[in-house]
Amino acid sequence: MIAQKFSTIGPLGVVIWQALEDLGIEPEPLFAEAGIEVGPLLDPNTRIADGAFRNLLQAIEAQASARTFGLHLAKFIHPTTFYSLGVAAYCSATMGEYLEKMVRYYSVVTTNDVMSLVKEVGECALRWTTHNPEPFPPIREDGIAAIFVTILRIASQNEFRPRTVSLARPFPEDEASHYEDFFGCDVLFGAPETSISFDSQLLKLPLVGADPQLAQSYDQLTEQYIAKLEKADFPARVRNELVRLLPTGVSGKDAVASVLCVSTRTLYNRLEEAGTTFREVLDETRKLLAEDYLTKGLPVNEIAYLTGFSDTANFSRAFKKWTGLSPMTYRIKVALNDES
Repeated sequence: MIAQKFSTIGPLGVVIWQALEDLGIEPEPLFAEAGIEVGPLLDPNTRIADGAFRNLLQAIEAQASARTFGLHLAKFIHPTTFYSLGVAAYCSATMGEYLEKMVRYYSVVTTNDVMSLVKEVGECALRWTTHNPEPFPPIREDGIAAIFVTILRIASQNEFRPRTVSLARPFPEDEASHYEDFFGCDVLFGAPETSISFDSQLLKLPLVGADPQLAQSYDQLTEQYIAKLEKADFPARVRNELVRLLPTGVSGKDAVASVLCVSTRTLYNRLEEAGTTFREVLDETRKLLAEDYLTKGLPVNEIAYLTGFSDTANFSRAFKKWTGLSPMTYRIKVALNDES
């Protein structure tokens, strides 16, 4: 499992592929343009990085025949799309238990946002609060709501009926009626968060798939999956803190461990468990930042400062070690490639 700060479970990519084919849209060029390999997506241990996922959804949204693509995804969703979590939830005794499980283990689905269950007198709501500062195309909000309404309908044998669906996306011109037809309720657009409200009595609804022993087995698989996900994500957390700390000149192991609220020894051990070292993460972070800054035309002395080097000479030596090129040669090469 590769470290990613924000990511989505791979099999959801298969669902997207199937939905595109069903609409008569060739998926292969869209996935290739987004930089997503299709084969590994069948493995739930594959995670789709948020940048690639965003690029894919933007490419899909540009297709005239895919305006309500997020709703169309639901046609191909299945509890096993979300690996052991989907099965564990399906085997829950009640709808309330199902939803609590989905909320608790939601990071299996994606780490781009957090799902919560808000309980009030007579009414409950599922809400999605984004953690990712980079916005996604509107079809992602459509897809979240459509997918969860669908899997709740499957689990409850169509007893689940939302009262209101609120979507954190602009009003879809000429398409609004499709949303009300799909959800079977009022749909509000332009909401601060995507949410689904429903009668609180549905929490007590018994589920036909209830199987306590099977649920327990799949709960354990889900917890193991999340443990691997969190372990793989640790280098990404270190990388994010380094990006922030490098310009300050205080970016050693002790400083990073302090902001992550772990000891230096724990930092070392968790990076080792993820198959890397602090030096490797530091060099990789510096290299990626330097390449980005050179491409954007920043002065070399400023890049040296931003990547935590004491002077330009040390930065230039390190950059040549990483890439085989001096900073100026790299910049010229990138410029020539852009022109060709």
